[in-house]
Amino acid sequence: MSEYIKHILGIEKIKKEADALMMNKISKYEKEITELKKEICELRQDNRKLSQQIEDSIDRMRKAGLL
Repeated sequence: MSEYIKHILGIEKIKKEADALMMNKISKYEKEITELKKEICELRQDNRKLSQQIEDSIDRMRKAGLL
């Protein structure tokens, strides 16, 4: 096999390894993004619940004449 072909095959092997590493990295970050999106959704739901609780408390205080 000529040196040129060996060189090309070596380059292709390195490219495949780099592609595999990049796909692993992409997969890792996609999982992390999914987890963060889930966490954001949960935080928004919690904020809505807390906001509603505060509004309810204020309404009760108004009705009781405390505000």
